[in-house]
Amino acid sequence: MTQARKKRVLEEVRKQRQRRTIISLVVVAILIGTIGYGVYALTQSKGGGNFPFPCLAEITTLHVHPWLQIFINTGTGNVSVTIPTAVGILGPQITNGLASGGSCFEPMHTHDSSGIIHIEAASISDQYTLGAFFTIWQVTYPNGVSVNGVTSPIIFNRTDIFGFKTGQGHTLSVLVDRGQPTYQNSTADGALDLTHYDYCSAQSTVEIVYS
Repeated sequence: MTQARKKRVLEEVRKQRQRRTIISLVVVAILIGTIGYGVYALTQSKGGGNFPFPCLAEITTLHVHPWLQIFINTGTGNVSVTIPTAVGILGPQITNGLASGGSCFEPMHTHDSSGIIHIEAASISDQYTLGAFFTIWQVTYPNGVSVNGVTSPIIFNRTDIFGFKTGQGHTLSVLVDRGQPTYQNSTADGALDLTHYDYCSAQSTVEIVYS
């Protein structure tokens, strides 16, 4: 074999090795990206994405059931807003309107659409607020809530409930009764600690009223 031919053969071998190296690097990069995304997705599904609290497994050291009701004057009349099943539960199994199972339970969650909130946590000193429940609700149902047949954003603060704002004669109140015969208007609003309002033991209720 002539020197010139040897050089051509060696050059071709070098180019083939270079191509194989590049292809191998690309394959490795794709595999790393795929694995990384899979780990991220798995973490998100187990951790509840933007849930404000870590996922629990229905620990019941603290176990209370506040009853939340929401009433909105839409301009054409007062309507009761349904709090949906499985707020705060990822991957629930829903049978006859009752949610069970699931890969993640927030300390505040719902098993049905009655408005009863299940607060279940590891410490009796933990506090879980009305505002935090709305955050959990919004994360669970990012597409919004039906108010009188119209989809509305899940918003709650001192001046806004589901896009219905205070002013021009409209008011927004949080009413609590602690089982008493008359309601008291709470100034805590979103900071209201729901662990004090157990419907099962004291018939306590919490109402949000926009009028």
